[in-house]
Amino acid sequence: MSEVPVLGMQVDDEIQLRLVEERHADEYYALIDSNRGYLREWMGWVDRETSAESLKEFIHRRLLQFAHSQGLPLGIWYQGKLAGVISFNYIDYVLRKADIGYWLDARLQGRGIMTRACRALIELGFGEYGLNKIEIRCAVGNRPSRAIPERLGFQQEGILRANEWLYDRYVDMVVYGMLASEWRERGEAGG
Repeated sequence: MSEVPVLGMQVDDEIQLRLVEERHADEYYALIDSNRGYLREWMGWVDRETSAESLKEFIHRRLLQFAHSQGLPLGIWYQGKLAGVISFNYIDYVLRKADIGYWLDARLQGRGIMTRACRALIELGFGEYGLNKIEIRCAVGNRPSRAIPERLGFQQEGILRANEWLYDRYVDMVVYGMLASEWRERGEAGG
């Protein structure tokens, strides 16, 4: 199995995925800040990010995870501007599986950006990284986020009850999974 470090990949003529580095902290923080209300509905970490400096610490931890081949934190650049993030939150090479997390600037939703970014990351996972399974977890009520794995043909595998704390309540998470063999059967691999 190949553990390929990825510093950047061109998805198409509009989208590029690149490793998020500390030098991106100001741009990344501005994106979070402009989407704070929207993100807060589904992301429990939003209130902890109070400055570009605090975000640098988070980016540093994610880069250490990447350096140890345990994750892949990527920014989504759309038409040359940081538009969101997508990552393998954790990669398990023993079990040959990973889980994908993502979010996108609310103003750019509905353009297929996240679906294209996910497809590229899935192809990397099943191809270069040699994974057997990729999971995506979303809050049950987050329909836009759930639409991504559903559109890509992931199977709903179950509901994790009261799985994530969001400020004042627990939310259930739906787990979606895709196997490498299913991805190939769907004709998604390589195209």
